[in-house]
Amino acid sequence: MSEAQAGPERANLLEAHASNQPEKKAVIGPARSFTYGELRERARALAKQLYGLGLRPGDQAAVMTYNLPEYDEISQALEYLQVGMVMVGYRMKAPEIEFIVDNSDSKVLIFWHEFADRILPFKERYKKVVADGFVIFGGSAEGARDYEELFENPPEADLEGLSASEAVGSSMIYTSGTTGKPKGAARSTDFAANPEVINYVMKIIGFLNMSPDEVHLVCCPLYHSAPSFFNLVSFILGGTSVYQPRFDPIRFLELVDQHRVTSVHLVPTMVARLLQVPDEVTRKLDLSSLRTVICGAAPLFPEYKLAFLDRFGDCLYEYYGSTEAGVNTFIAPKEMRERPSSVGRAFADNELKIFDEMGNEVPDGERGILYIHNGVLMDGYYKNPKATVETYRGKYMTVGDVAVRDADGYIYIVDRVKDMIIRGGANIYPAEVEEVLTGMPGIADAAVVGQPHREFGEIVAAFVVHDERRTVTEAEVREYCAQHLSNEKIPATIVFIEEIPRTPTGKILKRQLRETLSETSA
Repeated sequence: MSEAQAGPERANLLEAHASNQPEKKAVIGPARSFTYGELRERARALAKQLYGLGLRPGDQAAVMTYNLPEYDEISQALEYLQVGMVMVGYRMKAPEIEFIVDNSDSKVLIFWHEFADRILPFKERYKKVVADGFVIFGGSAEGARDYEELFENPPEADLEGLSASEAVGSSMIYTSGTTGKPKGAARSTDFAANPEVINYVMKIIGFLNMSPDEVHLVCCPLYHSAPSFFNLVSFILGGTSVYQPRFDPIRFLELVDQHRVTSVHLVPTMVARLLQVPDEVTRKLDLSSLRTVICGAAPLFPEYKLAFLDRFGDCLYEYYGSTEAGVNTFIAPKEMRERPSSVGRAFADNELKIFDEMGNEVPDGERGILYIHNGVLMDGYYKNPKATVETYRGKYMTVGDVAVRDADGYIYIVDRVKDMIIRGGANIYPAEVEEVLTGMPGIADAAVVGQPHREFGEIVAAFVVHDERRTVTEAEVREYCAQHLSNEKIPATIVFIEEIPRTPTGKILKRQLRETLSETSA
């Protein structure tokens, strides 16, 4: 390493926690757990092995996993190396996985064994993954290196020397764009070097009453930005993470009781499912430890908010935010009871502006496009400067939501400029589904919109025009989509029509299509 590259050694939180509280549980999973001391030893060994595979500061590595303790080992190993972590959604199919790994320039792909059949048969398509860069855990498969073997006889590597490097990888969450192709919202892994980030995190800790005794339950997928962020906040405090790989409402409540859980991040679908749990179940459990329930990622019906507060106490906090811009508003329980339709007021150093389509700031009470500026905005969409520029108006950026601000500064999200569908907290972009549908033999044209749904918020509805040369059935359409799309993107409703309504310029009249759909709870 040259002197020009050298810099001050970066603070490492795992080293600090392992030194101060080596016997404290860092993470509790369904089958294995680690103390901070154990996590440190395993993360250091893994970092050295990944260094031996060719990972260097400034690189990226892709990870595809359920909520499991290995996530912490991998993320901390990459932190030692200053390598960015790229999370791949576990619902993704082979083409989606390939695109994200390639687009992110990931040199290594570490994955849970259940996903092997979506990855290993297509190894030759991954041009940027290094030799021995496919690593499998939880099981074994031909063509992948066994994860546990990486902890045996790790090679020498100066991890402290690496921490002085100015090269820093980009951790990123991929979010789909209007073109249908995912975009990587990239951030430097060296968050501690930004005082604005530290200030932002400390204000969140104070607002949510989080503390070093935190026991944080992770039940939302860690490939989404909010669950991984709030899990990180708990880690910063030296708390304990409890992992639920797949959400089940009764098991969730049992984990709260068993581990004395203090905080959790939920999406609205989970809130709805918890409200459906019978009283006779909850009466048998001690849920008194739960003091902070954070909800976001999709609209939460006001009646659900009030019902949750009445049943579980004043522990529910809602936020508005995005992968690109972090958390922008918060609303506390008392405020929520007074304004159940609001997502709260601007939080921390967030500057919120509401502009009309001409770029003029609108007065309170009027609709406009919500723009944000803060100290934790993404660095940009990875290798996509055009898409990055398009999100900005001056120093403010938007993810395309339409909002109203009242005279007291409370924000109400009322619509979306983009046609994004939010199904149970997962963002689905119609263009991506439309691209698949129009590529299917037998389909001449297609349009996709969100259909209201009481449990998921929205589901995918597709309007399909038959090709004159052949006819396809609903079952055939879903089967074709299943080969190319994650399950939540497969249309739940399929409507065959003679023609897709469009403007003279060719834009699909999606509002007209939405008006033909009724709300469903099926």
